[in-house]
Amino acid sequence: MPDASWYERLYGGRDERSLPLEPGHRYFLSDPNRPSKGDLLDVGCGTGNFLVAAHGAGYEVTGIELDGNAARFARERLALPRVLDQTIADFVAKHPEERFDVVTFFEVLEHQAEPTEFLKHVKECLRAGGYIALSVPNRDRWLTGPDVLDYPPNHFLRWSPQALRAFLIAQGFEVPSMREQPAGITHTAQMLNIMLRTGMTKPAGGEASTSFRDVMQMAPGQAEKALAMKPSARQKALQILGKAKYAACFPLAVAAWPYVRLRGYRGTYLYCLARLRAT
Repeated sequence: MPDASWYERLYGGRDERSLPLEPGHRYFLSDPNRPSKGDLLDVGCGTGNFLVAAHGAGYEVTGIELDGNAARFARERLALPRVLDQTIADFVAKHPEERFDVVTFFEVLEHQAEPTEFLKHVKECLRAGGYIALSVPNRDRWLTGPDVLDYPPNHFLRWSPQALRAFLIAQGFEVPSMREQPAGITHTAQMLNIMLRTGMTKPAGGEASTSFRDVMQMAPGQAEKALAMKPSARQKALQILGKAKYAACFPLAVAAWPYVRLRGYRGTYLYCLARLRAT
């Protein structure tokens, strides 16, 4: 499992602005089966954008985040005092008596090398009959090529709706809500962009790649050097061409989307709300 410095290095820049809500956040806030209020703990809260929305929806919120820079942004820029630089295991150890009505972890479970251990700590934070809400990348989503982000050290697990439901039931939960995101225009453009790979962005001989997907796979020391390097003129030109190619995929995506919708292709997000069964 990567440590805090890995996430700060690879996901750096998140502390510069408040990010928009992700589909999983919006699915939870619009879910008729969720509790309408209560104490909520968000694991992997990032810069706290969901905590702000959840507080506005009536919850008392606490967040924990491995990336110290993102946690600092949430405390200082979004005025969220209860955002702690801790893992879920650290939180349970330091706050053994604290319980919540809802524990959320959006885009977190796929990063866990030990999902059962992770969920055990989550259950230790729940009140009797409490809820969890989560989202993960859908293993059944429409893909036109392999995605490096789906491999360690970034993602350790891939979840289909069937696998996620079976896992949660085996861990003592019932599942009142599960929702698969349909493939939209943006996802269609991304898949067309992957399908139309040119190979131009591959680094030339002796040139270190600064691509996020390449840097993610590097050893820590090598990644530090790659991130510190200024891009060459060639790399800058290729970045511009890559953005232009991606932008050109959107008109194609608009034309292809009726077919994509007809085929029922799925998008990235798989959302789930589950309730801890009484023992």
